[in-house]
Amino acid sequence: MLATATPAATASDVPMLGQAVMDRDHIDSVALLQAACDAPAGELRAPFAIFAKHLREHFARENALMTQHGFFALHCHMDEHARVLKVVATLEAELAEGKEDRARLYVTEHFPDWFHTHLATMDRVTADFLAHAAG
Repeated sequence: MLATATPAATASDVPMLGQAVMDRDHIDSVALLQAACDAPAGELRAPFAIFAKHLREHFARENALMTQHGFFALHCHMDEHARVLKVVATLEAELAEGKEDRARLYVTEHFPDWFHTHLATMDRVTADFLAHAAG
């Protein structure tokens, strides 16, 4: 999507889904993604680690909400979270070895593209389901 060192969205661009926990996590995800994108060359490891920790916690909260309310596409959505976390773990390992190129590409292009699509599809359906489950 973007070839520059900025993510595809800013916190003000994040669509609100009407689920406070999800909305807060999405805003925080974009802010932490931006911090990773803004890291100077050779200094991506620490902000990426913070971003990765947030993603693990964010996805765990979302998985718990879906489980608690019996979301019909629980396993599909959780599998997607697991797939992303596997990529993130691989990139963290590469950063620990001083290899930054793939992690830099991930935060500037791959994750923003994925995140935009994920919010508009899986997370939108999940939020709508949770709104009806609570109502």
